[in-house]
Amino acid sequence: MRKHLSLAITLITLGSLNVSGQTLADSIYQQNQKILKILESSSVSTQIFLGYRYFMEGNDHFNEFAVKRGYITFQKSLNNHISGRITPDLTVDQEGDGEGDLEMRLKYCYMELKDDGNYWIFSNPRIVVGEVFTPWIDFEEKINSFRVVGSQFMDKTTIVSSADFGFTTTALLGGMVDKTYQNQVSKAYPGKYGSLAFGVYNGGGYHALEKNNNKVLQWRLSIRPLPEVLTGLQFTYTGAHGKGNTNLYPTWNLNAGILSYEHKYFTLTGQYFKGIGNHTGEFADIDGKSYDVSGYSTFAEIKFFNKKISLFGRYDYMNTDKVTEKVKSTQEIIGISYHIYGRNQIVLDFNRNTKADKTVDVVELMIELGL
Repeated sequence: MRKHLSLAITLITLGSLNVSGQTLADSIYQQNQKILKILESSSVSTQIFLGYRYFMEGNDHFNEFAVKRGYITFQKSLNNHISGRITPDLTVDQEGDGEGDLEMRLKYCYMELKDDGNYWIFSNPRIVVGEVFTPWIDFEEKINSFRVVGSQFMDKTTIVSSADFGFTTTALLGGMVDKTYQNQVSKAYPGKYGSLAFGVYNGGGYHALEKNNNKVLQWRLSIRPLPEVLTGLQFTYTGAHGKGNTNLYPTWNLNAGILSYEHKYFTLTGQYFKGIGNHTGEFADIDGKSYDVSGYSTFAEIKFFNKKISLFGRYDYMNTDKVTEKVKSTQEIIGISYHIYGRNQIVLDFNRNTKADKTVDVVELMIELGL
C-alpha cells in the first residue's frame, strides 16, 4: 500500500513540475514577444561628424583631428498617432574645467502627436511638445544637407536657435506632391502647395536656462506655387517675435524671406532677413536696447555621376548696426562631397570667416557617419 501511495505521489509531483516548467517557458516566450513588439516600433540612428581640420589666421596655423559634432537619436512609436524622440547632442566643451572634453547634452526630447488626415487645406497635422525643433532651421536642414560643414546661416549667427523648449505644430498644405518627386528629390515637408509651422518657446535655445518670463513666437509659411510644373520651387516667409533671453528683456523681432528650388541634380537657395536683436539677447547694449541686424545667404549644390558627387558653395553676409559702429561678418564655403550610402559621405571643404577685418580660413576633410 505504501509503495503504491509513494508511486502516486511521485507521478503527481513530476506532473506538477512539468506543468510548472511549461508555464515558465510560456511566460518567458510571452515576455520575449512583448520585447520584440516594442523593438519593432523603435529605432536608433546616429549622425556623427569627424575628421581633420587645418586653421589659418594670419601667420598662425593650427591643425587637429576632431569629432566635430554628433547626434544619437532614439525614437519610439506607441501607435499610429503617438511617438517620442530623444536626441543627445555630442559636442566639444569649449570652457571651464572640462575644456576639450566631449560632452553630451540633449538637443531633442519630445512627444509627438500626429494625424494623417485632411482638414480643409491642411494635411498631416502634428504637434511636438518638450525640447523641440524650431520652425525654420529644421526646414532649411532638409534642403541644405551639409550640416557636417557647419550650422545654417541664421543658427550660426545666433539670430535663431535650431531647437528650444516649448511646442511646435506643423501641417502640409493641400495634400502631398507625387511619389516620384518624393523618391527622387525629397520626402521632407512634401505638401503639394507647401507647409507651415508655428511654435511658442522659452527663447534662449536648447542649451540655455530661461532668464526671463518672456515666451517667444516663431513661425514659417512655405508656398509651393507650381506643384505640377516646378515642384521643387518654394517661397518661404519666417519670423519671430519676443524678447532676447536676458533679464533686461531686449526686443527680438525677425522677418525673413527665402527662395528655394530643389531638383534631382541641383539645389539653389537664397534668403534675406532683417530684424532687431537675437534670441540670446546678446545683440543689445548694456541698457537692453537691441541693435538692428540684417543679412543674406545663398547656397548651391550640383550633383554628378548618378548623384554620387556633389559640388557645393555658400556665401553669408550679416550686418550688426551697433550704436557707435556697424559690424560686418561674412562666411564663404566651397566644397566637394562623395556620397557613400544614405547619409554617409566624405566632404572636403574650404571655409573663410571674416568679422571686423579678422579672417580665419579653415580646410576640412570630414566624414559624416549616418548609421
